[in-house]
Amino acid sequence: MPLNSDTLEKRARQVLGVASDADTRTIKRAYHRLVRQYHPDCRPDDSRAIAKFLLITEAYEYLLHHKIPERNSHLAGAGGEESEDPQEQYARWWQEHFREFF
Repeated sequence: MPLNSDTLEKRARQVLGVASDADTRTIKRAYHRLVRQYHPDCRPDDSRAIAKFLLITEAYEYLLHHKIPERNSHLAGAGGEESEDPQEQYARWWQEHFREFF
């Protein structure tokens, strides 16, 4: 069952650790702090860090760019495909975001 926009916003704010009245600057700071902590390049063998990175990124994209999470979204609670390797999830995310540069 898809979450409504209010629930997604609350979940996204909870993931980033920002208040409901947080401004854009606060959201960006929280995102950058968390991404530095959980980025897969910093923790290459930690599959939980990869999942957390993807969740943080989805929350940020939802709050700042109003990008609705996909069906297998971590933010929407689906957590991605259970059988899919976190490394594969990250590789797919990376290609979706940076394909045009290569």
